Amino acid sequence: MTDTHRNFACVGQPCELAAGRAVFLSSHYDDVALSCGGTVALLAERGPEPVIVTIFGGEVTDEVLNQFARWKHGRWGLTDMDSVREQRQAEDTAAAHILRTGTRWLGIPDAIYRGEHHLSDDELYGEVQAAELPLAQLIADEVQALPEWSDTSTVFVPLGAGRHVDHQLVFLAGRHLADRSVQVLAYEDCPYVIHTPLALETRLAELSDCLGAPRYVKIASTFERKLAAIEAYATQVPVLFRFTSDVRGELTKFGQRMAPELGAVERFWPVLPQAPI
Repeated sequence: MTDTHRNFACVGQPCELAAGRAVFLSSHYDDVALSCGGTVALLAERGPEPVIVTIFGGEVTDEVLNQFARWKHGRWGLTDMDSVREQRQAEDTAAAHILRTGTRWLGIPDAIYRGEHHLSDDELYGEVQAAELPLAQLIADEVQALPEWSDTSTVFVPLGAGRHVDHQLVFLAGRHLADRSVQVLAYEDCPYVIHTPLALETRLAELSDCLGAPRYVKIASTFERKLAAIEAYATQVPVLFRFTSDVRGELTKFGQRMAPELGAVERFWPVLPQAPI
């Protein structure tokens, strides 16, 4: 992937990204570790302890599962909702322990569990349905109600590259927070930006009016912990990285793609508040 957005004058320490407690919003249990686990680990070393908030961690019962959700479970090697929830939360807890961060799981169901709204990959990776847009403001409200929240918190959200509707909703929640004078930074969604580089370019073009210049954090010192945290998601890695037999190699190449001389780097875009009308 050719990085046409480099400005290495913006390479800095994580403390330059987040002056207060960092709140990382993860659409699903694994998104933050995959996308910016190195920065999480660096911030944990500096303190205060960051927190990863999984937005779509709500519980549902087997009786309401649609066939699409059951198919997804089969790919993960899991069957009933109790086993799905227990396994995924155990993986998330293990990853958080490796990154030395706190975790929160909100009660909003994953898109595949939200009734009949998302019954195929085409619907899962497409436009956010109008009926679901109010979820973005609800997410913003719930984040600001967290015990870990303070007026100096910095929030990290997925950019939404890859167009998963849950990632787009959390990004929209970030826009609501930015409009409330919260510092918000968007991270690039891994592994979408690895296996579909055009997805990043397309998303950046779509959001050109609401993103600032990218900022970079060198994560060489915490890169191994990031890899270990990703590997903790044992049910997800084989599915997410089914395009390669060398997951560590792909992640290493991705982390070093912008400037090998810097080692692994993670990249973030400031989310700008909307201009008043």
